[in-house]
Amino acid sequence: MNPDKAVITKDMIVNEVINKYPESDKVFTKFGVDMCCGGVQSIEKTAIACNVKNIDELVDALNEVVPKQEPVQSTEPVPGQSSTSEDTAGKEVIETPPPVTETTGSEKLEITGTVTVKDIIKNYPQTKGVFSKYGLLECGGEYGPEEAVYFFARVHNVDADCLIKELNDVIQGKVSAPEISAEDLDTAYENIYEKFIKTAIVIALTTGCVYGAFMLFYMGLKHSLYAVSKVLIETHGHTQIFGWCGLFIMGVSYFVIPRFYAIKLYSGRLANLSFYFMVIGILLVFFFRTFLPILNSPLFKLLIIAGCLLEILAVLIFLFVALKTILSAEKQELETYEGFLISGYLWFLVQTLVLTGATVYMLKVGETVLPHILIYPLRHIQVMGFITLVIFGVLSRTIPAFLGLKTPNAKLNLLIMLGLNFSIILRATSQPLMAYFVDTNLPVYNIFSSLFFTSGCLEFVFVLFFLYNLNIFTKPEVDFSGMEIEKSYEKFVWAGIAWLVFAEASMLVFTFSEVAGTPVSHALIGAYRHAVTVGFISMMIFGFASRIIPISQGIKLHSYTMLTKIFILINVGCAIRVIFQPVAVHTGSAPAFLLMGISGFIECLAILLFGINIWKTINEGKRGTQVDEVHDDIVTVTASTNVYHLIKQHPQTVDVLVGKGFSQLKNPILRNTLTRAINIGQAIKINPTDLDQLLIDLNKSLKVEKN
Repeated sequence: MNPDKAVITKDMIVNEVINKYPESDKVFTKFGVDMCCGGVQSIEKTAIACNVKNIDELVDALNEVVPKQEPVQSTEPVPGQSSTSEDTAGKEVIETPPPVTETTGSEKLEITGTVTVKDIIKNYPQTKGVFSKYGLLECGGEYGPEEAVYFFARVHNVDADCLIKELNDVIQGKVSAPEISAEDLDTAYENIYEKFIKTAIVIALTTGCVYGAFMLFYMGLKHSLYAVSKVLIETHGHTQIFGWCGLFIMGVSYFVIPRFYAIKLYSGRLANLSFYFMVIGILLVFFFRTFLPILNSPLFKLLIIAGCLLEILAVLIFLFVALKTILSAEKQELETYEGFLISGYLWFLVQTLVLTGATVYMLKVGETVLPHILIYPLRHIQVMGFITLVIFGVLSRTIPAFLGLKTPNAKLNLLIMLGLNFSIILRATSQPLMAYFVDTNLPVYNIFSSLFFTSGCLEFVFVLFFLYNLNIFTKPEVDFSGMEIEKSYEKFVWAGIAWLVFAEASMLVFTFSEVAGTPVSHALIGAYRHAVTVGFISMMIFGFASRIIPISQGIKLHSYTMLTKIFILINVGCAIRVIFQPVAVHTGSAPAFLLMGISGFIECLAILLFGINIWKTINEGKRGTQVDEVHDDIVTVTASTNVYHLIKQHPQTVDVLVGKGFSQLKNPILRNTLTRAINIGQAIKINPTDLDQLLIDLNKSLKVEKN
């Protein structure tokens, strides 16, 4: 066939061709082309993925089934991209295509996989009911995120084809839009996680990272890692684990778990309660443990124990809400990423109980610092058992979906999850027992030394297996090139993975050294732990927060330029600390101590910028910020008049709208939520009525008000 006369070309989207020319479906089937990637790829890319040898032959066959009277159609422009046409006067006119495929004649408008959720809801507010049905109404604020609907569905584990079909059925009037309950709308945009994230940032910039940076600087000035009291170091570590990492993980978990299963959080009230218990507990432990050496008061001891108990309650409530939410999902079996999450959450509880027990023992024997024999195993449980396993769970669930990669092998992932948990148990039990028997029973010491060595090897191997099973080094299965997808977070993920591999390799070397009888210095252990906590954990927090939080608000990140600066600062600060801490201690070099001392302030600057960026993003995306701004007085009602502003300025118009069949407006909750996203012209798509007559009646009501 002459390419100039071809109606269908190989750059067209598969779904669009089938919808336009139903007979083409048989041709695709004949050539073995399935609906790869939901049919949102071009014919050429889909044919290649389905191993079609002669693409030109496929295109020719498709054109054979096109009705002869059909005009030549081109592919749909990218949403938001301008196109040109000529008006009757011959002048070029710029036209902005709608965020849907517009067909000719009596055919209906149609949503494709590349259209953003925000464009769909803005143009067809009745589709909110569909998104609510799939548990997706809460994600993205008032209008939803600026993400292609196919990508959005895939990330949230929803069948993209079913969702898109139902959206099309609703906008084309084939079916009625699912109703949204008043309760759903009332809680749809209540982002519980915000208080967790903001408080975690505040703690990091006060008692956490900034507090630690000043201590590190003082150590650099004194040329000694022991220049600061152990009590201060322990309280700093406590706020980092429970405040910076703990609150962040709790908040993000409350956000992502319901979205993993397209369901609602089990109990927002309990989730909020866990926040208050955790924050009060952290503050009690921090302040009264810090001042305990100065004033060894029974009241201080009682308040410290009260703080520990509140932390236990907070973790128990968090576990209860998270598990109840997971179990309420309609699924047949446990997925492997859930194993990482649940085991990480359980380690959260274990380390809280162990820390509380150690604190009670410390207070009972009259000490002000925790038993030395428990410090290293406790830190390993906190860092690898709690935080890293939760991050692994989130990574294995999101990264393949975000990058279009092959899903991790479930059996291998299960083996990795069990292996990592086993290695953590081995290390946490063998290390203190090694220290206990080193001078009392050599044969028993050798047994636990072997177990300690085994744990280090297992951890290293299983971490590498986990990264391999993520398929991050393989070619993506899904091509998202035609969709607007934010990728700024990816550099944090890659850098975090690099730091983790470096830290695990260092840990393996240290394990060999310890077993060989050569103790590893505190400086090297501190550098290794910093590579994990800042290089890996904080890097992942930065990356995922910059990816998830803007989506949850339905807007862009406040500043991507600032995000790049954050990336540079956190990596530079971490590298200086990891390199120059052991160099300073082992050589006594004053410049090395100085560099070590200032590294903390570089990292704090990164966290400050991160906090500003995330805080502003949350504030900018709050529900109603755009619609509640000051607006001009509405003196004439037109099709583009926002319903919310009309009702707010002229309450009498509610009666007119209700009289025209908009009975939903009788409900004050629906009146305050559903109306925010629509204008009069869009409203009549939900409840068909004569637009001209409606505008006449509404404008009459405005005149009556003036009189």
